Amino acid sequence: MTQNPTPSKLRPSSIKIFLAEGSPTGLRIVEKSNWIGQGVVFPRSGLAEVKGRAEFGKTGVYVVSGPSEETGRERIYIGEGDPVRPRLDSHAAKKDFWTQGFVFISKDNNLNKAHVQYLEARLCELAAVAKRVELDNGNSPARPSLSEADQAEMEAFLAEMLVCFPVLG
Repeated sequence: MTQNPTPSKLRPSSIKIFLAEGSPTGLRIVEKSNWIGQGVVFPRSGLAEVKGRAEFGKTGVYVVSGPSEETGRERIYIGEGDPVRPRLDSHAAKKDFWTQGFVFISKDNNLNKAHVQYLEARLCELAAVAKRVELDNGNSPARPSLSEADQAEMEAFLAEMLVCFPVLG
Protein backbone atom coordinates (compact mmCIF):
# COMPACT_ATOMS: atom_id res chain seq x y z
CA MET A 1 0.00 0.00 0.00
CA THR A 2 1.61 3.26 -1.13
CA GLN A 3 0.25 6.27 0.66
CA ASN A 4 0.84 9.96 0.36
CA PRO A 5 2.10 11.27 3.71
CA THR A 6 1.16 14.84 2.88
CA PRO A 7 -2.45 15.76 3.59
CA SER A 8 -4.33 16.77 0.44
CA LYS A 9 -5.25 20.03 2.11
CA LEU A 10 -2.89 21.64 4.59
CA ARG A 11 -4.60 22.71 7.78
CA PRO A 12 -3.59 25.69 9.88
CA SER A 13 -1.65 24.65 12.96
CA SER A 14 0.84 25.92 15.48
CA ILE A 15 4.35 24.67 16.04
CA LYS A 16 5.93 25.42 19.40
CA ILE A 17 9.71 25.39 19.60
CA PHE A 18 11.12 25.47 23.12
CA LEU A 19 14.73 26.64 23.28
CA ALA A 20 15.77 24.44 26.19
CA GLU A 21 19.18 26.10 26.49
CA GLY A 22 17.99 29.57 25.52
CA SER A 23 19.81 29.41 22.18
CA PRO A 24 18.21 28.96 18.75
CA THR A 25 21.10 26.69 17.75
CA GLY A 26 21.10 24.59 20.94
CA LEU A 27 18.66 21.94 22.12
CA ARG A 28 15.15 22.56 20.81
CA ILE A 29 11.97 20.71 21.76
CA VAL A 30 9.32 20.84 19.05
CA GLU A 31 5.60 20.23 19.46
CA LYS A 32 2.79 20.70 16.98
CA SER A 33 -0.83 21.41 17.83
CA ASN A 34 -3.06 18.32 17.89
CA TRP A 35 -0.16 15.88 17.45
CA ILE A 36 1.03 13.13 19.80
CA GLY A 37 4.58 13.44 18.51
CA GLN A 38 7.48 15.48 19.77
CA GLY A 39 10.70 16.45 18.05
CA VAL A 40 14.09 17.04 19.63
CA VAL A 41 16.70 18.92 17.63
CA PHE A 42 20.26 19.24 18.86
CA PRO A 43 23.74 20.04 17.64
CA ARG A 44 26.13 17.09 17.58
CA SER A 45 28.51 19.08 19.77
CA GLY A 46 25.86 19.07 22.51
CA LEU A 47 25.00 15.35 22.41
CA ALA A 48 26.97 14.52 25.56
CA GLU A 49 24.99 17.12 27.54
CA VAL A 50 21.52 16.32 26.19
CA LYS A 51 21.53 12.55 25.77
CA GLY A 52 20.56 12.04 29.41
CA ARG A 53 17.18 13.64 28.78
CA ALA A 54 14.12 11.39 29.00
CA GLU A 55 13.29 11.88 25.30
CA PHE A 56 16.46 9.99 24.29
CA GLY A 57 15.36 6.99 26.36
CA LYS A 58 12.24 6.49 24.26
CA THR A 59 11.49 4.58 21.09
CA GLY A 60 11.83 6.88 18.11
CA VAL A 61 13.05 7.65 14.64
CA TYR A 62 15.94 10.01 13.99
CA VAL A 63 17.86 11.80 11.27
CA VAL A 64 21.44 12.99 11.58
CA SER A 65 22.61 15.50 9.00
CA GLY A 66 25.59 17.49 7.91
CA PRO A 67 27.58 18.49 4.84
CA SER A 68 29.16 15.84 2.65
CA GLU A 69 32.94 16.23 2.48
CA GLU A 70 32.95 15.01 -1.12
CA THR A 71 30.21 17.17 -2.62
CA GLY A 72 29.28 19.79 -0.02
CA ARG A 73 25.63 18.71 -0.38
CA GLU A 74 23.55 17.86 2.65
CA ARG A 75 24.12 14.27 3.78
CA ILE A 76 21.72 12.43 6.06
CA TYR A 77 21.40 9.14 7.85
CA ILE A 78 17.94 7.95 8.88
CA GLY A 79 17.54 5.45 11.68
CA GLU A 80 15.37 4.15 14.48
CA GLY A 81 16.02 3.04 17.99
CA ASP A 82 14.29 1.42 20.93
CA PRO A 83 15.55 3.57 22.64
CA VAL A 84 17.33 6.11 20.42
CA ARG A 85 20.16 7.02 22.84
CA PRO A 86 22.49 4.05 22.09
CA ARG A 87 22.02 4.50 18.35
CA LEU A 88 23.01 8.17 18.55
CA ASP A 89 26.03 7.28 20.69
CA SER A 90 27.08 4.79 18.02
CA HIS A 91 26.74 7.38 15.26
CA ALA A 92 28.71 9.92 17.29
CA ALA A 93 31.57 7.40 17.45
CA LYS A 94 31.38 6.06 13.87
CA LYS A 95 29.94 8.76 11.59
CA ASP A 96 31.94 11.94 11.21
CA PHE A 97 29.81 13.93 8.76
CA TRP A 98 26.86 14.91 10.92
CA THR A 99 26.52 18.18 12.75
CA GLN A 100 22.86 18.11 13.77
CA GLY A 101 20.39 15.51 15.00
CA PHE A 102 16.60 15.29 14.82
CA VAL A 103 14.72 12.79 17.00
CA PHE A 104 10.98 12.16 16.82
CA ILE A 105 9.17 10.30 19.58
CA SER A 106 5.63 9.98 20.91
CA LYS A 107 4.84 12.17 23.91
CA ASP A 108 2.64 9.39 25.29
CA ASN A 109 4.99 6.47 24.51
CA ASN A 110 2.69 5.04 21.83
CA LEU A 111 5.44 4.20 19.33
CA ASN A 112 6.79 0.66 19.31
CA LYS A 113 9.69 -0.91 17.42
CA ALA A 114 7.58 -1.80 14.36
CA HIS A 115 6.16 1.73 14.21
CA VAL A 116 9.60 3.36 14.12
CA GLN A 117 10.88 0.80 11.63
CA TYR A 118 7.97 1.78 9.40
CA LEU A 119 8.76 5.49 9.81
CA GLU A 120 12.44 4.85 9.07
CA ALA A 121 11.56 2.93 5.89
CA ARG A 122 9.14 5.62 4.71
CA LEU A 123 11.63 8.43 5.38
CA CYS A 124 14.29 6.55 3.41
CA GLU A 125 11.83 6.00 0.55
CA LEU A 126 10.93 9.69 0.46
CA ALA A 127 14.57 10.82 0.62
CA ALA A 128 15.56 8.45 -2.20
CA VAL A 129 12.75 9.68 -4.45
CA ALA A 130 13.32 13.39 -3.69
CA LYS A 131 17.08 13.18 -4.40
CA ARG A 132 17.64 16.46 -2.53
CA VAL A 133 20.21 15.03 -0.11
CA GLU A 134 22.84 12.33 -0.06
CA LEU A 135 21.42 9.37 1.82
CA ASP A 136 24.13 7.74 3.96
CA ASN A 137 22.07 4.63 4.73
CA GLY A 138 23.83 1.57 3.33
CA ASN A 139 20.57 -0.18 2.53
CA SER A 140 16.92 0.63 2.11
CA PRO A 141 15.08 -0.71 5.14
CA ALA A 142 11.97 -2.75 4.38
CA ARG A 143 8.64 -1.73 5.80
CA PRO A 144 7.65 -4.03 8.66
CA SER A 145 4.32 -5.78 8.57
CA LEU A 146 1.77 -3.51 10.24
CA SER A 147 -2.00 -3.67 10.37
CA GLU A 148 -3.88 -1.31 8.09
CA ALA A 149 -4.84 0.78 11.12
CA ASP A 150 -1.23 1.06 12.32
CA GLN A 151 -0.06 1.99 8.82
CA ALA A 152 -2.65 4.77 8.69
CA GLU A 153 -1.53 6.03 12.11
CA MET A 154 2.13 6.03 11.08
CA GLU A 155 1.35 7.83 7.81
CA ALA A 156 -0.45 10.51 9.85
CA PHE A 157 2.55 10.71 12.24
CA LEU A 158 4.89 10.97 9.24
CA ALA A 159 2.80 13.75 7.68
CA GLU A 160 3.14 15.78 10.88
CA MET A 161 6.91 15.17 10.96
CA LEU A 162 7.17 16.38 7.38
CA VAL A 163 5.43 19.63 8.31
CA CYS A 164 7.98 20.15 11.12
CA PHE A 165 11.17 19.44 9.13
CA PRO A 166 11.16 22.63 6.98
CA VAL A 167 10.55 24.78 10.05
CA LEU A 168 13.55 23.17 11.75
CA GLY A 169 15.88 23.58 8.79
